[in-house]
Amino acid sequence: MRIMSDIVLDVSNLRIEFPLQGKSNKIAVNDINFQLKRGEILGIVGESGSGKSVTSLAIMGLIQNPGKIAQESSIKYYQSPEYTIDLTRLESSEWTRYRGQEIAMIFQEPMSAFNPVYTIGYQLTEAIKLHQNVTQEKANQEAINLLKSVRVLKQTCPDKQAKAYLKRYPHELSGGQLQRVMIAMAISCNPTILIADEPTTALDVTVQKGILELLKGLCQDKNIAMIFISHDLGVINEVADNILVMYQGKVIEKGKKENILYSPQDPYTKGLLACRPPLHVKVDKLPTVADFLTDNQVTEASQQSDLIYQIIPHDEIESRTQEAQEKKVLLSVDKLNVEFGKSGFLGSKSNKFTAVNNMSFEVYAGETLGLVGESGCGKSTLARAILRLISAVSGTISFETYEISKKSMSNKWLKNLRKNMQIVFQNPYNSLNPRLTVGQAIAEPMIIHKTQSNSKQINEIVAALLTLVGLDIDSFNRYPHEFSGGQRQRICIARALALNPRFLICDESVSALDVSVQAQVLNLLKDLQEKLKLTCIFISHDLSVVRFMSDRIMVMNQGEIVEIGDAETIINNPQEEYTKNLLDSIPQFPESLDWTSGVRT
Repeated sequence: MRIMSDIVLDVSNLRIEFPLQGKSNKIAVNDINFQLKRGEILGIVGESGSGKSVTSLAIMGLIQNPGKIAQESSIKYYQSPEYTIDLTRLESSEWTRYRGQEIAMIFQEPMSAFNPVYTIGYQLTEAIKLHQNVTQEKANQEAINLLKSVRVLKQTCPDKQAKAYLKRYPHELSGGQLQRVMIAMAISCNPTILIADEPTTALDVTVQKGILELLKGLCQDKNIAMIFISHDLGVINEVADNILVMYQGKVIEKGKKENILYSPQDPYTKGLLACRPPLHVKVDKLPTVADFLTDNQVTEASQQSDLIYQIIPHDEIESRTQEAQEKKVLLSVDKLNVEFGKSGFLGSKSNKFTAVNNMSFEVYAGETLGLVGESGCGKSTLARAILRLISAVSGTISFETYEISKKSMSNKWLKNLRKNMQIVFQNPYNSLNPRLTVGQAIAEPMIIHKTQSNSKQINEIVAALLTLVGLDIDSFNRYPHEFSGGQRQRICIARALALNPRFLICDESVSALDVSVQAQVLNLLKDLQEKLKLTCIFISHDLSVVRFMSDRIMVMNQGEIVEIGDAETIINNPQEEYTKNLLDSIPQFPESLDWTSGVRT
């Protein structure tokens, strides 16, 4: 049981501004007030741009020029009942005493938080030596103990193996391992306050569950106060004692977790709760925050005490699945094997790794096949092999009546094939050339494949595609950095549709988006699939999202198919233990949020 008594942090009248050239200052957060007690976990929730991360950076003293904290703002840290310091008044040189040792932070993206040229051992022991004044040998031993406490290393791990692990570089670790190493760095000096900024956003549900349990255990064992930042109220429900909801730089609602989740008062909070896909029922369309807010005013629909969802009846689901399976097979994969690495030299041990192992399945015309599994299970490798972006070692892939896996296929034939087969990647920012305008990016496939006779026709199609994915035609001459993550993903979808493909692969295309933006993109994909009669493979580690999108679901683990069947059966009656573990790892809402009746009470 955590002890929550003494106040350890008091944020009062926090206002942060950033100057804009030729314009009035941008107010990032305005009049933020809250207190944090020892042992308490405070969940801060809101969409990207709501001010969550800026607030946490202010507490860490990391607001860079030209950003400024208002003079009337204060962030008081109670180091002890007798000693209080206002963190906003500290000089840069004074922060070394507090940052890391008293207040630590776990950042959202572990790969960008580590220096790629230094080993994890060096980066982990750096803070230990700085704040604890110990020898390198003792720092190494403390680093090993920390890695064991966050379950990167087993408790029984031999010293020689543990020391070898310290010599690894960040790129040699998975996302989940890096996140755990970052947690170890954050707790290395036994801080009083721990800030976790979206620490599980893009992680598998099983890895996420482990990290959430780890953080809760650390707060309980060491009586650490934690600020846990997320856009997902399901995750917040798993860890937080109290919740603070932010929107456009302001706190719109705060209180006990039970009060916020069971009876939210603000329409924005209701929208965040509603837009997460339900797991155990099939709905036709997801509500979005925009359904609750119009020009910051409460809409008629959101004034109602209940929100009705269009739940698809069980018999209609069965009818849709049966109808899909009666159509012809569009894609067929038979005994497919994909390997990486090289064979050993002169009989030495092989370095081959089998990413896809003897996989066979079919995709019917017009259906959406959901593909789920943890990172490293082979989902993306399978997708790239289907599109011939990588080569398979053996097995066949057939699209319609053509075997497309033949290594003898010419580049010209592959080019023609890709008119009908497209992919939407996970990271929309990395998928777009920053030097091309949105219009140029969407037009590029048509220019390469010469599908239109002149630039006028191309521009007309680009304009139609922008409208189709819900963007203004004015977006044509703007660049990718001028758009939000959700908007960039819409641009990627428009580009994928530019050649009017028959088959589309969505590879984790919504995993890093806010739940509200995610709902918009999922609704868009579903509408486009029905309108354009697309056949889709939808890849995700989130079974709630896959349930919403898919007719059938295929579960993968370690390069193999664990089970495959209609979505209703896989979700509500899984046969394999691995699938059950994936389902059990999904963050749950309180029981009072009853999706099965179609009404959130």
